[in-house]
Amino acid sequence: MNGFLLFTFTASIAVSCMALALVIASNILHKTAWGARYVVFQSCLIGILVVTLASKLSLFFMPEGLYGVFSFIFNTVRIGGMAFVIVFLPYFLSWVIAKPWRRVMMLRFMPLAAAYFGVGLASFIVNRPLFTFWTGVGQTLIFLGTLIYCIVTLWVNLKNITDRSARRISLAINIASLGMMPLAVFSLFFENVADFSYPIYILGFSIVMVVFSYIRFGLDKEKEEARPQLSLESLAQYRISEREFTVIQLICEGLTNKEIAQELSISVNTVNNHVANIFSKMEVRSRIDLLKALKEGPWS
Repeated sequence: MNGFLLFTFTASIAVSCMALALVIASNILHKTAWGARYVVFQSCLIGILVVTLASKLSLFFMPEGLYGVFSFIFNTVRIGGMAFVIVFLPYFLSWVIAKPWRRVMMLRFMPLAAAYFGVGLASFIVNRPLFTFWTGVGQTLIFLGTLIYCIVTLWVNLKNITDRSARRISLAINIASLGMMPLAVFSLFFENVADFSYPIYILGFSIVMVVFSYIRFGLDKEKEEARPQLSLESLAQYRISEREFTVIQLICEGLTNKEIAQELSISVNTVNNHVANIFSKMEVRSRIDLLKALKEGPWS
């Protein structure tokens, strides 16, 4: 394993983990149907990268007798992960384009995944150069066929994606995937290219997700800064006094009546009276109702 290949795998794993963390954070802020499923998909890709790297590195620190056993285990797990991707990729796509995952889709891709896994496993058992070459060609064609199907399907349905964020990231992923096609074709004929193709593709894919996540967080910040802020003037219709407005601000920060009293250097009873007046003026019965009313106001 040369140094550049090790660097490629390491960089791909690092950027993929960054993309996964950002997507998890983004999904917490923006609940989407595709977000949680993408987390599963990205986790699977990272797992395959780690297992593949472990398989290649095990040659250097494992005894020769154990290397064959562990290499077989690592490669079996890697092939199983890729077979899972072949099924999950169109399944994930069906959620993005809002088309239900039907049985015919399962009958179409499950045999392909099983064939990918079976062919890959056979290549390790037989272990003959010519047989290994043709099984590699078969696996690449299965994966390329699945990828091309997803790219074409996504492109055709791009205008039908209602989620603007999903539509933008889908377009970016499609462009990145098309850009990686020549690399996938070369990997059919050159073993060294095949070693680099997967981590490079995942690296490009993850960079797209990282950039998208940063852009999305930036847009959220701009929206937050552009949003009208809660002010005493915005509550004029409720005839809130300056002191009551200060109490409202501290309630929004999560302070209790006792903590508000300490913050303002007044008695707890005085705070209780202010809170009661606020509830009465804004026609709410509890802090939860108050926060909800403030959240749903024109300044929110």
